[in-house]
Amino acid sequence: MRETFDIADGDLDLHDGTGRDVIKRLLAKARTRIQLDGENWMLTTRASRRPLIMSTILVPVLGEKEPHTVLILIDLERTPRPNTTALERIFGLTVAEARLAAVLAGGATVAEAAIAHKVSVATVRTQLAAIFAKTHTSRQAELVMLVSRLSALP
Repeated sequence: MRETFDIADGDLDLHDGTGRDVIKRLLAKARTRIQLDGENWMLTTRASRRPLIMSTILVPVLGEKEPHTVLILIDLERTPRPNTTALERIFGLTVAEARLAAVLAGGATVAEAAIAHKVSVATVRTQLAAIFAKTHTSRQAELVMLVSRLSALP
């Protein structure tokens, strides 16, 4: 997304215009518009990559005449990483269990997770059983879905 929209360090560069100008430029790059549940979403195709999905939401602001515009950007190339501290606090996972849950949610296999954490596959399976119990899940795919939902947390 950085190369598409001149984003440095995760922030939009506003040196050459206002926030409204940046939003207009982003929306102008959209080539395909689709309607989903009454809302308009725009797709920006990128060479040899998945599209960038964009939408805007008007948010009223107390004491201001005009609403603010919130731009939603979904980069299908980016895999959001869950906050492991949030996993620890929400589900009571240990540090090692939270790290394992995050790695598995990122697409790693049990064997790959064992290599990444320099432990045996048996250790990973033991930790995974504890994670399942604490998160009330029973399958790895279910755990990945649950952890992915928490990726929006800071």
